[in-house]
Formats: sequence, C-alpha cells, structure tokens
Amino acid sequence: MEQLAGVLDETGSFSSTQPSLEFVRNVGLKGIETIIQLAIRLEHAFMVEVTSSDMSLLFEAPDTVFDDTRMANELGSDNAPVPGGLKDKIAGTMEVGVEKRISGGGPGKIGRAKILLKTKVVLEKDLV
Repeated sequence: MEQLAGVLDETGSFSSTQPSLEFVRNVGLKGIETIIQLAIRLEHAFMVEVTSSDMSLLFEAPDTVFDDTRMANELGSDNAPVPGGLKDKIAGTMEVGVEKRISGGGPGKIGRAKILLKTKVVLEKDLV
C-alpha cells in the first residue's frame, strides 16, 4: 500500500503522501481486489469451463510490430505509413484477444493457430 501511495505521490496526483495513502486504502485496495478476482475468474473460464488447453489469451507487448491479422487498432487511425518506412509499433493493449491452436489432422502434420478474437491495441503513432 505504501509503495503504491508513494508512486501516486511522485506523479503529483496528490499534495502529499498522506492523501495518496488514504486514497489507496479507501479506494485502491477494493479495485486491486476486483482485478485479482476477475483475473482468477478469467483463468478459470479458460482452463476449466472451456476445458481446452489449446486456447490462449493474446496480449501484445509495447513496441511489438502491429499485425492486422492478429490485432485491431482500437483508435482506428488511418493507415498512413509511419515516417521512415517503419512498421507501426504498439503502445499498449486495450483488450486481450483469444487464439485457438488447431492440430494438423494426423501424425506429422503441423498445427496452426486460429484467431477467435483479435487483440485491441493502441499504436504509438496515435499517441503523438
């Protein structure tokens, strides 16, 4: 709690450490508990309810090259090229996607991945 309050204090979100500590205690802990409970519920849904070890959540790390077959641009910016001919880079993931691995159909066959839900991302060029 104190470390999170210290971070909020450093960002200038509060006038001093005491108000940020009170905020974390009164508001932040409930939000953190909710995030943990939802993460556990999501894991349970995929690992138990779906009962398929061949499904996985997709999360794209910042600075990854944008791939429109696996990702959707959340802000929907135009497809203008990035200066210098570089590929669009991801600033962050807004919503996770879902991928399912499909076997090749027989011995020695190579499996493939099918995107069930694209990851929603924000591109660096949209934050400038």
